[in-house]
Amino acid sequence: MTIPRLPKGKVSLARALSKLGYCSRAEAERLILAGEVQVENRVVRTPSVRVTPENVRITVNGKVITKKEYIYILLNKPEDVVTTRSDERGRKTVYDVLGDVGQWIFPVGRLDKDTSGLLLLTNDTQLGEQLTNPGAKVSKTYRVTLEKKLSTGDKRTIEQGMLLDGERLKPAVVRRLEGTTYELTIIEGKNRQIRRMCASLGYRVQKLVRIRIGSLGLNELEAGEWKHLIAKDIGLLVRDPFPIPKSKI
Repeated sequence: MTIPRLPKGKVSLARALSKLGYCSRAEAERLILAGEVQVENRVVRTPSVRVTPENVRITVNGKVITKKEYIYILLNKPEDVVTTRSDERGRKTVYDVLGDVGQWIFPVGRLDKDTSGLLLLTNDTQLGEQLTNPGAKVSKTYRVTLEKKLSTGDKRTIEQGMLLDGERLKPAVVRRLEGTTYELTIIEGKNRQIRRMCASLGYRVQKLVRIRIGSLGLNELEAGEWKHLIAKDIGLLVRDPFPIPKSKI
């Protein structure tokens, strides 16, 4: 299975540099405002200027920017590591764990400092948008250990689509593994969603690990290890291992 590419179209100049895999959008805005970016040999200082990146000549400090080869990295993020490029508090980041991979890449979604597990990093902005778009309903599966067992009623509440801060969530899949450890599959990716769901029902999360996106799992990767993904792996990202009945969504 391949990920469908979005049609060509005009985007902001800052977005174009990101789409071409050159740098993040924030860094692109800085470069543009500093007068370091040219479009068709003319300096442009407005990040919102719209261009079709595939059809214009964009340079940064005289260097022509062409589309980078896509790379996809699967990292087993350890605990106590933040999902940012740099941290003002000096904490270890996922980029410290990865080291130099030779190209600018960004994390697809985030895992908070206390959550470990599967994190995808890439320079493919279109794939990133697809996987994080709520309408795509891409599943994320977590192994969560609670301080006590889920009651039958609370398990049913999660599976039917619970209210969280006044918003109705999509139904989830809950599977008990052993003791107070469960597999929980959601098709949303709200900030600290699993922890907030459990807290709202009166459960404290002791350990949280993301083990799958779609049907792509960590397999034998140990914490802190990473690998390049190949084409067949990318298709697994959007293949749901636990289909949630469409009638419930």
